[in-house]
Amino acid sequence: DATLISTGGILPATLEAAKILGRRGIETRVLSMHTLKPLDVDSVLDAAQKTRAVFTVEEHSVIGGLGSAVAETLAEAGTMLHHFKRIGLQDSFSSVVGTQEYLRQHYGLDAAGIAATVHSVLSK
Repeated sequence: DATLISTGGILPATLEAAKILGRRGIETRVLSMHTLKPLDVDSVLDAAQKTRAVFTVEEHSVIGGLGSAVAETLAEAGTMLHHFKRIGLQDSFSSVVGTQEYLRQHYGLDAAGIAATVHSVLSK
């Protein structure tokens, strides 16, 4: 159903989100993107061909990171997807402080939040 492309320390939460989604009947594959430059373009395009949705998951702004690199790759290849979504920090300033675990939960970047976002997008 969907590919979750993740980078960095948020990969374990992405893997857990895939398990949550699997229990809800949503089949996902997880692609660990260990570098943004060079980006594994072949793997991104393969994921777009084999699933109806691609989500990027990163503990970073959705601007200028993994999501942007994947979006550029898909656009330049002319790839048409049913859904594409960047899951990460939105373009805003945060006045929230706390542990990494607390901040991930607050911004929907924990496993439950990632799974909820994917489920919501696929349900549309």
